Amino acid sequence: MKRAMQFGAVLATLTAATAVSAAEHEILILPDAYFPSILYLDEGDTVRFTNLTGTEHNIISKHGSWALGPISDQASVTMVVDETVQTTFYDADNLSEEDGSYLVQGNISFADAPLD
Repeated sequence: MKRAMQFGAVLATLTAATAVSAAEHEILILPDAYFPSILYLDEGDTVRFTNLTGTEHNIISKHGSWALGPISDQASVTMVVDETVQTTFYDADNLSEEDGSYLVQGNISFADAPLD
């Protein structure tokens, strides 16, 4: 009986650990967009950025607190996200000719994803 209780406690611990495990998400870098444009995740999750544009790309966060790149065509770069990460990011290689603003923006959100 004692052995069965120990096994149950171990199983409960493993189940709880699995439920809060970090997940991996992917954002596709497209010529004029990110897909998805808003990624809903939990702190500690990993985000993989995959470049599908045919050219190198650089991603920069709002206020420049983090940057990824250059990312070669068909290559991927990953990062772990926590609550300190700036959640708005831009395609540093896609600027407006008129005012120099970023034309492609993406966002990471720690909120619950909306239900369809």
